[in-house]
Amino acid sequence: MEKESSKQCARVRYMDLAGGILIIWVMVYHALSTCKVFSPIDPRVELPWLTFSMPWFYYKSGQLFKGRTMMEGLRNDFKKLVTPFLKWSLAGYALYLIYQFIDGDMSFKSCVTHPINSLYKYGCMPICIPAWFVMSLFFVRVISRYLLSKHVSPIIIIVAGVAIGYVLNMHDDPMIPYFCMNVSMGLVFFMIGNKYGRFERNPMVIAACAAGYVLFLATVPSIVGHHRNVLLSGNYLLWPVYAYCGIVVFNNVCRWIEMLLPEKVFKFLRPLTFVGESTMILLVSHGLIYLSIVRYSTLSPWATVGIIVATYVVVFTPVLVYRYRKSVARQ
Repeated sequence: MEKESSKQCARVRYMDLAGGILIIWVMVYHALSTCKVFSPIDPRVELPWLTFSMPWFYYKSGQLFKGRTMMEGLRNDFKKLVTPFLKWSLAGYALYLIYQFIDGDMSFKSCVTHPINSLYKYGCMPICIPAWFVMSLFFVRVISRYLLSKHVSPIIIIVAGVAIGYVLNMHDDPMIPYFCMNVSMGLVFFMIGNKYGRFERNPMVIAACAAGYVLFLATVPSIVGHHRNVLLSGNYLLWPVYAYCGIVVFNNVCRWIEMLLPEKVFKFLRPLTFVGESTMILLVSHGLIYLSIVRYSTLSPWATVGIIVATYVVVFTPVLVYRYRKSVARQ
């Protein structure tokens, strides 16, 4: 039992390390993208090494998915996902109204119609755009729990999810909300993590994924913007393959870092692992920072990115320190 507990603890630590690195990348990417520093090239194409970040979070959720009844699972997911979405969306909307007042545009269209349209089309409120993922993951988990309870083959779910995503990418309809796209592809990575995540430590799988990951980077990486289901580079149908290869390689690199580094050295990575434990608060709140700064910045793109990153550090460091001390006190 002690060995099993130790393995579980180690597994969580390397996944938290991976999550910490990826959520930092997501926050920086949003700054780079919104400031258009590589315009017209998307930062995920210019810097393609971690563009599997959003699929990784679905994959991880699938790996850690627990078998609960529909009602128990619904209550748990509502508390952990829908509640923070509603709270931070309200905060984003309030901030948006303040900015509209400052800009002198308090019309019904800008204050009511636009936010409602944004919620329908993008799955989020203005100034809180990254929160789309939280509701997307909620729907993915609810749908997955239902399909698994009906014993639907994971292969069917994966193939159907890719097919839906591909068709919607080829025939973009402005009336179709982005939830239809990102939930379908979210189901793909969630189900891969849930049913096949255990194979990621297999040497043959690692070798194949490492070769695939290098191949994609060396040629034209296939990259899809998960939120809007937009093809940014390469081939759409190759994107799930590339993302899976990246996830497997990245998870194993983080696992090897934990295994090979002495405990005294690994402890210096504690800030990163704790960031990985706090991905929810960082995800749903960082939009309020970068979108607010970009809205009023008159500086150059790179200077604006620097201001955003500095603000991230100033705002989130004390928040994370407080959360860390609170978690230690509970132990």
